[in-house]
Amino acid sequence: MKKSLQTLSLMTAAFLVSSLGAQTPQHLVVPPAYANTDAVSFNWLAGASRSVRQQTLIGANHLSAMTNKTINAIEFRRTAENDTFTGGTANMTVTLSTSSAPTHEVSSSFANNIGSTLVQVFSGPVTFPTSPPVAGPTVNWSTNNVVRIQFATPFIYTGGRLCIDITGTPIAGQQANWWMADAEFEDIPGTVTDLGGGCGSYATSSFVAEYSLVVGGYTKMTAYGTPWGLAIAAIGNPGNPVPLGALGFTAPGNCNLMLSSLMILEPMLFIPDANPILASSGGRADFELKIPNIPGAQGLTLATQWFDWTETATTNALEWTILATPTLDMALVEGHPLEPTGNVTGHLAHVMRFEYQ
Repeated sequence: MKKSLQTLSLMTAAFLVSSLGAQTPQHLVVPPAYANTDAVSFNWLAGASRSVRQQTLIGANHLSAMTNKTINAIEFRRTAENDTFTGGTANMTVTLSTSSAPTHEVSSSFANNIGSTLVQVFSGPVTFPTSPPVAGPTVNWSTNNVVRIQFATPFIYTGGRLCIDITGTPIAGQQANWWMADAEFEDIPGTVTDLGGGCGSYATSSFVAEYSLVVGGYTKMTAYGTPWGLAIAAIGNPGNPVPLGALGFTAPGNCNLMLSSLMILEPMLFIPDANPILASSGGRADFELKIPNIPGAQGLTLATQWFDWTETATTNALEWTILATPTLDMALVEGHPLEPTGNVTGHLAHVMRFEYQ
């Protein structure tokens, strides 16, 4: 009888120890290199000062420790800076989902990044604490340094790419206008060379974002032209100048087509800014070209030149080259909550900490 009681006591103690261990929260920081050290960049959080939707996509390789575990909270840490961050409150809605897609296949369409395991884990006010200056490089996950979202509904992570979808809206009078969260940034720009060839009122108004020139990303191209006029983005191989007049157009100056071949012609409008101060810039047109994640994309060189139909003129042509593939295995999609698409960056993402058990 005595041995039976001893056995029962040992079993009970083992059960209690096991239960307490299972209930002890564990933490995982991604990217792991910044578990305690400030990363190289920073970024706002949705709702801190304006309405924003942010999707963060995280590759499964970062999350293996949480497989088949329950995620109960996520935290964002302030960036190191010798400045006090004044706190506030924002309303946030947070959903989590998983999919088998890799992070380099992120879409600019928010809906396309959401997996089949969609769960709304939180909706309500989130506190931005007032945070005293932190010089770095060490930044602790202390209460004053962290925006914490405690889930109302825990999420069971079973593996795959994790999509953290946050829609944030500011609360009048409670904005945290300069509360910058820590973020990692891969410095892997492509190259852009101005080939000239433009004429007319907007002869030098074409731009290509160097940091959008990565394998698997969206190359971002912009041009200015006649407000509400027809804009045509022409993309092809760079080539020797061909006078626009030789193609049957009457141009308002020495205008040359700088492309030897045309692969894409994308029509749109030059839309003027609503701010009258910017009226002199003309209308703006934007085009994004998805770069496939294939070996041949690294080193790819093309050129972009815009046609302003109203002036029968062209902008300057820009030759651009893809030089690198992101290794962060994270991506960020940001946009307005009412818009179906956002801006994709495959080399920038918040540093975040998961609480799980």
